[in-house]
Amino acid sequence: MADMCSIMITGRLTSDSEIKYAGQTPILKFSVAVGRYDKGQNTSSFFDVVQFSRAAESLVGKLTRGKPVVVRGEMRQEFWNSNDGSKKSRWVLVADSFGVQPLGGCQEENPSRLNPYDDDAEIPF
Repeated sequence: MADMCSIMITGRLTSDSEIKYAGQTPILKFSVAVGRYDKGQNTSSFFDVVQFSRAAESLVGKLTRGKPVVVRGEMRQEFWNSNDGSKKSRWVLVADSFGVQPLGGCQEENPSRLNPYDDDAEIPF
């Protein structure tokens, strides 16, 4: 059995989402700031998030800077060699589902529910 680093975060988008393509596969990319209180100070952690899905094209305009989101997925470490030959790595949250949290007083959606997106059609098994 393969090990997995599963995680769920809640936070706010740090910028508008963007879409890239790997061949025919759309890749939705965004970053989430997760605020916390530590030793008397407010601090933040930042997570780069990607999701591989056909729905990325319709979601890209809805995920804008400042929106509160919940993201669930798997942490993966990426490795590469920089231009100067040094080895680099970073952690990326590969989302399997996420939702936009409505702000208080928002009338267009039910504030007690998230709007999850879970594309089981893309799972090969």
